[in-house]
Amino acid sequence: MEHTTDTLTETTSSPKREDFTFHAQGGEYFRIWIVNLVLTLLTLGIYSAWATVRTKKYFYGSTELAGDRFEYLADPIVILKGRLIAIAALVVYTVLQTLLPIASLFLLLGLILLVPWIAVRSLRFNAIMSAWRGIRFGFDGTVKGAAQAYVLWPLFGIVTLGFGMPYAWHKQNQFKFTNHRFGESRTKTSATAKDFYQIFYALFAAGIGGGVAIVIVVSISSLVFVGATEETSSAVSASMVVAMALYLAFYVMLYVIYEAMSFKIVFGNLSVDQNRFRTDVTIMGWFKVIIINTLAMVFTLGVYYPWARVRLTSYILAHLWIDAEDLASFTAHERDKTSALGAEMGDAFDLGIGI
Repeated sequence: MEHTTDTLTETTSSPKREDFTFHAQGGEYFRIWIVNLVLTLLTLGIYSAWATVRTKKYFYGSTELAGDRFEYLADPIVILKGRLIAIAALVVYTVLQTLLPIASLFLLLGLILLVPWIAVRSLRFNAIMSAWRGIRFGFDGTVKGAAQAYVLWPLFGIVTLGFGMPYAWHKQNQFKFTNHRFGESRTKTSATAKDFYQIFYALFAAGIGGGVAIVIVVSISSLVFVGATEETSSAVSASMVVAMALYLAFYVMLYVIYEAMSFKIVFGNLSVDQNRFRTDVTIMGWFKVIIINTLAMVFTLGVYYPWARVRLTSYILAHLWIDAEDLASFTAHERDKTSALGAEMGDAFDLGIGI
């Protein structure tokens, strides 16, 4: 008698790399930016809500993943309402500070206590108003979680003289990326507190090393300039120029270390189901973009800003991708599971907090 044995083999397909593509151009964004700026000034800030929507629609619509572009769906009126509330609170606080200083302190305390609620509503708004392939993002964080992430843990960082702040960054990252979702699939993060302490140590080392280097270079340059010219005032002026240039590069480097390392930790540990984000941004690569942008902004008195923003976004997205299992099947499945989410929209507004 013959026995036939069927051998079942599991085949696991390797993830497919899906790159982000950014199509924005500095000249295009300049036209949007200059119109936004002029109309915002002419309307005493009222048009800023429409300016925000126009800008986000342009940047979202210029960002492509796997052949489809992102969408920003917010209504400027909703954003305007949130900003009018914020302005009204500021006006009341300013008036009370002048007429009733003690009452203004109670109002300030009340506004601080509202920070967690504001954070949750803002994160929810920005998530719900973002979509890809017709599927909205979402945010399910609670006010209690926001209070811990944005009030209690930063206070811990302060009372520990800054040494606990990286742990606060870690808890904030957890709060944001364990409560966001794409459709009905939650985002997850594997970043640890140790990762954020690496940023802290890098900034600490760069601060000490950079400060010492600046003192040495400025001292040597002062001696050189004094020896090269008989005019003390000229030597001092030249030394000041060198010092200002070094301080600018120093602060830009500290900023870049924080931004580049944070981005790599956040997005290098982020996933949605089996789809994992990946990035290979570097501190030096980010620094080159920022230092050129900064110098160009200085020499053009800020006019270069649209090109600067596009250049930085282009760099970031050129070094960001997703190792995806099957985005087509994933998004089709999410579309089947996801409701319109219309009921959530009326319970959220924008105050500038997002991913």
